[in-house]
Amino acid sequence: MNVSCKQKILLYALLVLPELLFGRLLLEHSDIETPDKDTNLYSFEFTLSENNSRMVFDFKSELESGEVNIWLGGGGFEVIGNYTNDGAFEYSNEIFGSLNNSEPIVIRVSTKKATGKWTIRLTEMSSRNMLVSILISGILVIVICVVLLIGWKVKSSSSFKWPLIGAGTWFVGIVLKFGFAYFFNNPILELLKESFGQTGYLSLGSIYIGLLTGVFEIGVTLVFVLFIKGIYENAQRGIGIGLGAGTIEALLLGFSQIGAFAMVISDSPGSSDIITSLANATIHTPLFFLVAPVERIIAILCHTSSRALVVLSVVRKKQIYFWVGFLIMTAIDAIAGYAHLAGYVNTVSTWFIELALVPLAVASILMIKWYYEKWITNSTDP
Repeated sequence: MNVSCKQKILLYALLVLPELLFGRLLLEHSDIETPDKDTNLYSFEFTLSENNSRMVFDFKSELESGEVNIWLGGGGFEVIGNYTNDGAFEYSNEIFGSLNNSEPIVIRVSTKKATGKWTIRLTEMSSRNMLVSILISGILVIVICVVLLIGWKVKSSSSFKWPLIGAGTWFVGIVLKFGFAYFFNNPILELLKESFGQTGYLSLGSIYIGLLTGVFEIGVTLVFVLFIKGIYENAQRGIGIGLGAGTIEALLLGFSQIGAFAMVISDSPGSSDIITSLANATIHTPLFFLVAPVERIIAILCHTSSRALVVLSVVRKKQIYFWVGFLIMTAIDAIAGYAHLAGYVNTVSTWFIELALVPLAVASILMIKWYYEKWITNSTDP
């Protein structure tokens, strides 16, 4: 690659990255209304940079009195939105689209007997850039899996049979878990809400969701470990089983992101919903394209440590190791379950949810290190 080509790539990254992270600012305007005029009318006009973009609308009124109307049109629509309210109020992260760039967007803000300040902000979310973000995210997830699997293979000199067995434990556990959840989740969660109120529903419901993972995924792993010969020969096989369970889940996520990219590119049914969902996630979560890779690293660490501990519990005949692994996987899905039940997904930054999972990732690293040490210390055991 010559220097000029590198410079072009760097320039493109510098131009695209701000829009990829924050969107393109279309309009930001504030004004202060005074009692000396009964009515005021403000008009704004602009054109989107590309076709099929989404537009994010934010409006904050700090009026002490009076009324304000916000009318939005154009971009392929006679009316995009029409809002009337009085006093202090706020509209945040309203998404419109898809909109075209062949017709200007027109915004009219009118006030009546108003006193106080108001602010309007409009941002363009590029469909192209959001697609680039999901493609990058999917590729990163797949690369992480491939690097971890190759690294395990080089270090262990073992067969890929063991990660494949791990993937099998994950598949069987997931099928059983989702089968149980299909029939029983709604009745159980409704019972918890009726019996214990919203607080009990969130706390006990999230524990219930976590326990489904512990029972089915770790329980199935225990069954596999008890019946598969040769699994106890060395420590790397237990790690391979955990790694296989974690990476198969991650690979499916990575390929599903690339599949979503392909659906939108080919204009398949549901493409518009994918872009709108991406826009909604992006406005709440900075660096959204890095969420899946980070989340998968955390999940793979937890899958690996928990399943390795199940192997060690059978080898050393100590139930406590099994229950520690059970607790790790229960905890990770209990946190995720709480976020879903509380409605935090796509309403707050996903990074807050990932931050809550970091202690489990750190604990998993320590558990993997301890697992190796324990295996070596007792290497003469069966």
